[in-house]
Amino acid sequence: MDTLQMGLFLLFLLAMLAVIAAMFVSLGKQGDERRRMIVEKAGAGTLAVLAVYFLYCVGESLVRSIAWDLPAEGLNPLVTLTVTALVYTAHLLYFKKKYGG
Repeated sequence: MDTLQMGLFLLFLLAMLAVIAAMFVSLGKQGDERRRMIVEKAGAGTLAVLAVYFLYCVGESLVRSIAWDLPAEGLNPLVTLTVTALVYTAHLLYFKKKYGG
């Protein structure tokens, strides 16, 4: 890897960690009823999206192992956490705009 690729990789890694940290900070903040409702709706939407994603991954693993006789692959925890943080952030921004949080 040359220095440009390494720099872009480190920048991407820092951005992923920042989004994950922002998700946890947002979950930990206390607030009024409207803020709690926004966080609950964002969390519920994120859970629904991740449930569909996990069902897709399980189905893909079954097809890979049964139809093509390939080994099932596990989920990368960093990628899964990053996707969770991005989906949660998108839901949070949507509900903040919708409800004025």
